[in-house]
Amino acid sequence: MNTLILMLACVLANLPFLRLTMVRRWHPAANDFAGWLAGYALWMTAASLLGGAAGRNWEVWAITAALFAVLAFPGIVWRHLR
Repeated sequence: MNTLILMLACVLANLPFLRLTMVRRWHPAANDFAGWLAGYALWMTAASLLGGAAGRNWEVWAITAALFAVLAFPGIVWRHLR
C-alpha cells in the first residue's frame, strides 16, 4: 500500500510540469505552482483514505510537503531548466 501511495505522489508531483512539446505558449510558473498544490492536496487526501494515519499532526504535513517537492524536481527541470 505504501508503494502505491509513493507512486501516486511521484505522478502527481510531476503532472503540472509535463505538457505537450507541441504547445509553444509560455505558462507562468504560478500556474505550475497552483497545479502542484492541487496535486499535493489530492495526494494527501488519497493517502489519508488509503493509509488512515496521514494528516494527523503538523509534522506529517511538513514532511510530506518536502517529499512532494523533492519528487517534483524532475518535472521542474524538464519544464523550466530545459
